[in-house]
Amino acid sequence: MQALTRLALAGAILLLLRVGASAETPLERGAYLVKTIGACGNCHTPRDAAGKPIAGRELAGGFEFDDPGVGHIVGTNITPDKETGIGNWTEAQIITALRDGKRPDGTLIRPPMPIPVYRQLSDADAAAIAAYLKSLKPVRSKVGEAHYTVPLPPSYGAPVTQIAEPPRDAKVAASCPTSASPAR
Repeated sequence: MQALTRLALAGAILLLLRVGASAETPLERGAYLVKTIGACGNCHTPRDAAGKPIAGRELAGGFEFDDPGVGHIVGTNITPDKETGIGNWTEAQIITALRDGKRPDGTLIRPPMPIPVYRQLSDADAAAIAAYLKSLKPVRSKVGEAHYTVPLPPSYGAPVTQIAEPPRDAKVAASCPTSASPAR
């Protein structure tokens, strides 16, 4: 249930903020998406004993936590290190991983990665994230294995082929009922 709540929250955040800031270059847009809306560092950046992100190890994986609905999670290294990260992946393979939840070797990316939310990324935003991740400093960081308590589907759905940019002037309507809403 916690994972589902996080997924819904991530979706709401993506929808609300996707219309907002627009960076000048794809790398700036990718940095913005990874560091804010995507919050990639929450799972992919290791922490010290005080729970603070370890400087110089951003997105190098190794952050571990238990999610009662999913299992023992270990964030993977998403820096472009060729041995322990995604350095051998092409930008197209990174986009496929984000949107379709499949690594280049065909294995499924597991929760809490919000693949159902990332399936809605526009082509430009997905490419910006991939370009930004490829531009980072590689960090060699072999991480442990996650252990899941839930079964996975064989896929997250048909491959995503194209998602257009939303109009920049589009408004996002509140989807949660308020106390002033009529009962249904």
